[in-house]
Amino acid sequence: MNKAASLLFAVLSVLSISFSSIPSVLAHEETVVGDVKIVGGWVNEPPLVNQFNGIALTITRNSTDEPITNAVAQLDVTVKKGTLTKSLDFQPTEEPGVYVAEILPTQVGLYEVVFRGSIAGQAVSTQVEIEDVEDTRSREFPPRQGGNDPISQEIIDQLQQVIADLNSQVDQATTASEEAVASAGEAAAAAADLKASADRAYLFCMVGVGVGVAGIIIGVMAFSRSREKT
Repeated sequence: MNKAASLLFAVLSVLSISFSSIPSVLAHEETVVGDVKIVGGWVNEPPLVNQFNGIALTITRNSTDEPITNAVAQLDVTVKKGTLTKSLDFQPTEEPGVYVAEILPTQVGLYEVVFRGSIAGQAVSTQVEIEDVEDTRSREFPPRQGGNDPISQEIIDQLQQVIADLNSQVDQATTASEEAVASAGEAAAAAADLKASADRAYLFCMVGVGVGVAGIIIGVMAFSRSREKT
């Protein structure tokens, strides 16, 4: 029994040492600016796409590891994915020097946390890369049928906006077409009036010419008769 107890104690001791050697914060990255050290990473790891999560920051004195309270008061923190950025509202936790902001990652891949401002009088302009967001398919069970990802509300809103813009453009084109048809009708009516006026003028002109010719003929005949009498 003593040997068995000793063996069990040795095994538990090894496991205890092994687990105690695992860092409490996994896949978190750090950056040091002056005497300020910032360690950033996901609250829930591994981070999964379309799963509610948060970003945690641990801000301490680099020389003493003393936590810095009220560290984000003069600090602008944004999360960056490619060319897109979003400002984050970090709130202090019960643990001194630890701050957390909620976020819902909607794309897989690399995310960066960007810091601009000052911490405890130290000017800060730096960033850290945090663990890549992963797809959920490798963890799904039972697997989804058809393999189609659900359409996010953001995409739906964008599609609705595009449809609304198209409808507006169609309405504008319809109005412009109706105005063009009306203008064409007015132009046709004006052309008809002009043609009628031209026809009347031509008729009056021909009547005038006829009267003039008749006058000439009568004059010639009268002149001829007067010469015959003489």
